[in-house]
Amino acid sequence: MIRVALTDAAYDVIASTLPRGAGRWPMQRDRGQCFIQVESAVVDRMRAMRRPGESYSQVILRLVELETSDLK
Repeated sequence: MIRVALTDAAYDVIASTLPRGAGRWPMQRDRGQCFIQVESAVVDRMRAMRRPGESYSQVILRLVELETSDLK
């Protein structure tokens, strides 16, 4: 498991995609940041999708935006 820093917005958007009543990923806070633990394969995939200068949170928000725009 790898600890990844996310913004509140990225964490909330992940949580909003979970089925109603599903448990949220455990989140830790430290010095104004939130962290989640994810499998290394998840980090590898996010790293592959990152654009130059983009954070993991920005990757997540961009992918969700693409997904929701496809549904319109």
